[in-house]
Amino acid sequence: MRFRSRQVISLKALEENYKKLRSICVNNKVIFMVKANAYGHGVVQVVRHSVEKLGITEFGCASLGEALQLREELYDLEFEIYVFSDVQVELRECSEIYLNRRIIPVISNREDLDFILANRDFENFPLFIKFNTGMNRLGLDMESVDDVIKSIKLTGRKSIYHLMTHLSSSSMPVSKNKRNLLQFENFEKIKNTFKSSGIEYEYSSISNSGAIEQGAGLEETHVRPGLIMYGPSSLLPQYSHLSRWKGEIISKLETYVISFFDVTKGQPIGYGATPCPSNGKVAIIALGYGDGFTTRYIGTHLYHGEVRGQVVGRVNMDMAQVFFPEDELPDLKVGDTFTVWDHSVDKFSEFCREAKIIPYEVFIGLTQRVPKRYS
Repeated sequence: MRFRSRQVISLKALEENYKKLRSICVNNKVIFMVKANAYGHGVVQVVRHSVEKLGITEFGCASLGEALQLREELYDLEFEIYVFSDVQVELRECSEIYLNRRIIPVISNREDLDFILANRDFENFPLFIKFNTGMNRLGLDMESVDDVIKSIKLTGRKSIYHLMTHLSSSSMPVSKNKRNLLQFENFEKIKNTFKSSGIEYEYSSISNSGAIEQGAGLEETHVRPGLIMYGPSSLLPQYSHLSRWKGEIISKLETYVISFFDVTKGQPIGYGATPCPSNGKVAIIALGYGDGFTTRYIGTHLYHGEVRGQVVGRVNMDMAQVFFPEDELPDLKVGDTFTVWDHSVDKFSEFCREAKIIPYEVFIGLTQRVPKRYS
C-alpha cells in the first residue's frame, strides 16, 4: 500500500456530472453502469453516494459476484442491480442468489431464457431481455423474436420487465453512421413486434454513453451511462464536436517527488540507459507498473503545476522518470505532490491519446497498491 501515492475521488464531481447528465436526459430513468469496481473508482462508495445523495436506484454490473458484493455491503439501501454479461443462471447457486437477493440477470442467450421460462421458481421473476441488433456480441438473435415471444406467451406471461439492445458504434455519429442507423431501425422493429403480439414491455433502453452525448435514444424509458459519469467523453476525438457532454474527471491521481537531479543531453537514465533528449532536470515519481502506471505511458506528457514534462526511459515497477527541459523548469522539491491527472478532461484526454489507450483502461488499470481517498 502506498502512503503518498493515491487516487483521490471527488464525490462532488460525480454529483456535478450527474446534474449534467440529467440536463440531457430530462425524462429518462438511469441505469448507472458500475462494473469493474465502478470503472476503478470504488463501487461500494460510488453506489452508496449515488443512492443516498443522487437518488439513483438502478445499477449495472458485469458479473453476479459484483452484484452480490453490493447487496452484501450495502444491505441497508434500496436499489436494483442488473447483471449484464456473466449471468450463469443455470448454476444452482447462482439461480438461488438471483431469486433470494433481488438481483436481475440480463438475458442475452436462448439457453438462459429457456431455463428461466421452464423453472417454476422464476415464474414471477422480471424478464430483462437483450437483443442483438448488429453489435454481434451478446444478445438474442433478432430473427428469433417471434419464437421468443411465442415461448414467453406459453408461460402465460403478458409482459416483460425490460427490453434492450447495445450499440456497437456510438463513439461515432449516431445520426449518420450506417451501423448506428441500422441498430436503431432493428430495435424499433423488435419493439413493434412485441407490441403487435400483445406482449408489453415495461421499460426499454438503447443509449449508452456515446448515444447519450449525442442526445440519441432518449425516447426510451432508460439510459445506461457508463464512462461519462466518471468524466471523459466516449466519442472518438474527431467527433467531439457532436457531443453535448461537458463533464469533469471525478478522480485525481497523485504521487510525490522521490528525488530530482540535473541532466545533460544524452545522459543515460534508468533501465536500458535511455538518453535524455536535452539538458534539464529529471524528477523521480513514486508510481510504476506495480501501481498500474504502465510502460505504455512512456513518452506521455505530465504537468507539475503548469509546467509540462515527459515520461522518459523505462517505467519501472515502483517509479518513473519525468523529464523537464532547461528552458521551462518547474520548482522541484523532494516530497512535492505530483499530480498525474486531475479533474481536467482536456489534459486527461491528451494523456490517453499520447499513450494510445482508452480512458476505461487507464481508470481500471490502477492496482490495489494505490489507495483510494474520497472527498
